[in-house]
Amino acid sequence: MKKPVIAIDGPAASGKSTIASAIAQHLNIPYINTGNLYRAVTWFAIKNGLKEDDFNDLTLIPLLKKMTLEYIPSPEGDYELRVNGEFPGAELRTAEIATLSSPLSAVPAVREWLLTLQRNFADSGMVAMEGRDIGTVIFPDARYKFFLTASPEERARRRLNQSGEICDGATVESVAKEIAKRDLQDSTRAIAPLKQAEDAVRIDSDGLEIQQVVEKILDNMRYHYSYYRVPYADTDQMGVVYYANYLEYFERSRTEMLRDAGLPYSQLEKSGFGLPVFEVNCRYSSPAHYDDLLTFRSMVSESRGSRLVIKTEVLRDDQLLVSGSVTLACVNSEGRPCRIPPALAQVCPVIR
Repeated sequence: MKKPVIAIDGPAASGKSTIASAIAQHLNIPYINTGNLYRAVTWFAIKNGLKEDDFNDLTLIPLLKKMTLEYIPSPEGDYELRVNGEFPGAELRTAEIATLSSPLSAVPAVREWLLTLQRNFADSGMVAMEGRDIGTVIFPDARYKFFLTASPEERARRRLNQSGEICDGATVESVAKEIAKRDLQDSTRAIAPLKQAEDAVRIDSDGLEIQQVVEKILDNMRYHYSYYRVPYADTDQMGVVYYANYLEYFERSRTEMLRDAGLPYSQLEKSGFGLPVFEVNCRYSSPAHYDDLLTFRSMVSESRGSRLVIKTEVLRDDQLLVSGSVTLACVNSEGRPCRIPPALAQVCPVIR
């Protein structure tokens, strides 16, 4: 089953932290900045007298054995990173830490140590996590994957607006050059190089405001899309799709939604649960015909108690043909209504 993770990857200064934090706040879920985890290890290494030339397995393994790293809830409702009882806070955002965290992140012992820590964050429910290898290495089975990018010049302008991230006298040109150098370093390293996961949605944020990027991600999470070419068997003598077939299309759409989420009906039934149909509503607008390529767009509109409601639209190009909803009742192995299990709730979240 896919993990309840929103994985947001991308190069330096692409806006990952800002967007992941906004998504987490919108959904009221924890936000994990994995870049800060590497910066925290870098900060602790420097504090213990290490330099860049010391960043290797032999030197860092003893350091990691005596290091504790955890997120502590703050009074404001977010999470603050604590390292061996200390809160480094703004010290993680200095130019020195930003520069040294890249070579340190390529050390195998550091990546292995943080791998387990990062995966444990998803044990308690949905999280938004950003970094450079979340969707490829940390959570290749993440429920949602995004790759956020922008041009080096756009990222340089954003970096210049971040206090403590750059050296005095920096310009857009000089920062863009450093960012391009960092991109090359991150994408060509031997261990977990920066790259877009094959199943990730790529978002170029050039010219977009923060809220526009957030809405793009939320829209992608809200809807499940699948496609279907109408066979002759679905139509009458006039080549028009039988009305009853639209109900089958609803069934096809939600079946593919659950399968793509990593929880097909067969697996749900093995776990002792069923999802019989309780109610169907269908609003017909225009007919579909033989050989039409249809788009099924579905979303979970309600998940409460034993009740799961999935709304579906059937479209041809941009034309809405049919819309409706199916109400499913979750039942246990004895056929009695029961609360929706956590596994199902995680793969079918209601996203406003």
